[in-house]
Amino acid sequence: MERKRIDVRDNRIEDSIAIRLAIFYLVFMSILSVWYFLNLSAVYIGGILLFTAFGYIFSYLRRRKNNVILKIFMTIGMLYLLRQFFVELIKNPFDPRLPLGVFLINLNTLHSLLDLPTRLDLSFSFFISLILMVISGIFARESLFIVFILFYLLGFVITLFLLNNYKPSFSRVAISFFIVLLIGFLLFPILPKNIHIGFRQDIMSQLITRITNIQGELSSPYSMQNTNLYKLPEGRKIPPLPFDKEEYYGFAPFVDLRQRGMLSSTLVFRVLTSWEVYHRGIAFDTYNGFGWYQSEEEIKDVTTMSQPFLLKNNPPPESMLNRATYFIEKDIPSNIVFLPHNSQRLYFPSPLIFIDGEEGYRAPFDLPKGLIYTSFYKDIYPLAKDLLNAKIPDKYKFRRYLQLPNLPRRIYDLTFEITKSYEKPWDKLMAIKKYLERYEYSLNIPPLPDDMDAVDDFLFVTKKGYCEQFASAFAVMARIIGIPSRFITGYGPGDLNPWTGMFEVKVKNAHAWVEVYLEPVGWIPIDPTPFTPLIEERDKSLSVNLLSVLFASMGKVIEGLFVLLYKITLEYRYVVFALSILFIIWFFQYLMDRIRLIQEDRIFRRVIKKLKKKGLIKDNISLYEMMRPLGEDGIKFAGLYYALKFAPLSEEEKRNYLNEMKDYAKKILSNLSARSQKKI
Repeated sequence: MERKRIDVRDNRIEDSIAIRLAIFYLVFMSILSVWYFLNLSAVYIGGILLFTAFGYIFSYLRRRKNNVILKIFMTIGMLYLLRQFFVELIKNPFDPRLPLGVFLINLNTLHSLLDLPTRLDLSFSFFISLILMVISGIFARESLFIVFILFYLLGFVITLFLLNNYKPSFSRVAISFFIVLLIGFLLFPILPKNIHIGFRQDIMSQLITRITNIQGELSSPYSMQNTNLYKLPEGRKIPPLPFDKEEYYGFAPFVDLRQRGMLSSTLVFRVLTSWEVYHRGIAFDTYNGFGWYQSEEEIKDVTTMSQPFLLKNNPPPESMLNRATYFIEKDIPSNIVFLPHNSQRLYFPSPLIFIDGEEGYRAPFDLPKGLIYTSFYKDIYPLAKDLLNAKIPDKYKFRRYLQLPNLPRRIYDLTFEITKSYEKPWDKLMAIKKYLERYEYSLNIPPLPDDMDAVDDFLFVTKKGYCEQFASAFAVMARIIGIPSRFITGYGPGDLNPWTGMFEVKVKNAHAWVEVYLEPVGWIPIDPTPFTPLIEERDKSLSVNLLSVLFASMGKVIEGLFVLLYKITLEYRYVVFALSILFIIWFFQYLMDRIRLIQEDRIFRRVIKKLKKKGLIKDNISLYEMMRPLGEDGIKFAGLYYALKFAPLSEEEKRNYLNEMKDYAKKILSNLSARSQKKI
């Protein structure tokens, strides 16, 4: 007789300790995963796991009791948990997942303590564990989630076997686990992770209303050391501040181009967005020969009674904008709010932010680890014809973006020589950009001489430099030909992690570029840095040998392939998502059908498949007629199969009949390959 499927109407008492242990394992792994990725209290989770383990033992021992009084208490407890869920949901209406995760953990713990007598009740815990894994997966922003998934999938496969009354052997569990793992490994990295499903998840973290001393001024480690002195004429005599590899010197009131050093690989934040974008921090309008600063401190308050902040007048609706959600991964000792260029709307967990005179945004506090905020921005670059037809604006209106110190004459001569063949402003800018591509991008450059202009040294002496040197040269040369420009610091796009769908931005991704102003287009970002070094600088502390280089190269190729596939699927995200869901449903249905097959069915199907392939039997006739051409062995094989399927046999008779069926199967396939006989 056929094995039973999972039946929600099955209210019989469950005596199987194996099923209870398997489901407890799933609950245990899902709670651990939620604890790690939701940053819940270790004391709280420890108590939850302890009560859950006790609950499974207690429920098993009292599985045949009515437990009426306990169920009344459980109902009261569930109502209280539901109330707490709505209270937490009201506190943070933009992200219901954390309250939902805590609610399900508490609910499952209460349920395990008082009400796990039947398979239906255990299946309820099984599905809660699945939901908790989904919640932790949404919160997960690092590849470590794969480890939790691996351990969970192992228990998941075993539980499916047990719930379908199939005794799992090691080989079948291993094969099923490997197939699920392989498909997941190949499919998951290329699935688009930013499907919009009608609610705004992770829009921002909980509102921060604490009082600080920051009133819009720039807060950073470099701003605390009298960097304003560098703006003075005698500032050149003051040596540069000590270099800090964990903090970019461009996020300061004064960007000192004399700084030298390599930044660290510490992760700063992750960004969930569809495309690579630059993360704009600060804009500077004044160049003094060895650095950049803002000539005017114009700080304005921006307040809102309800989110979001409207950064532009009459911004388009969110459905017409791209979204970038920032997840701060370290305590940032700065109040700079990094945003994509042309951000229109901002969800930020504060009732107040500040804006400076160069459209840079600042928080009323330093950004703490765990902070989440979201920008909705326009990702529309001007059309080529608009750029070619753009004009230089009124010089008086933009005079501070044309300011220059006393520069060596050869910088002017070089700029005019590069642009003399072009008439249109945009063509001139592109000619300068193309010329700068001749220079080498390098993190190993000599110190700037005391009496040397930074741009002059870069163009004529060193001829290599950081992004700061490229951006400074481009901004200065744009001003020489009369085009307003400003120097921008922020972060580059970072590296796309196809497992999470997020761009990981590190300290070393700090970057500098330029914005130029042309009418009627407005401010246009341009990155003049040839930021594609062919060989990455390696950590000299690591040994390099043939195998390490080989495996590193293979890893880069595989990672690049997954990133490419991920970007392609982003173009057809909804089609890919729908097809993936259909494939997963089909695959699990196929897997469940295979699991539900009992041993005699497997033997019968394999024999019939082999015989049909050889053309030894025909379709569309009864089983006995089908097997008759095979003689007595075929008839006996069919009879044994029918007996095992439909006859009321004892366990001893079943074993004997099954062994006979195997013998006849081997006889029938005696003329086929030895491999087929071995499978029987």
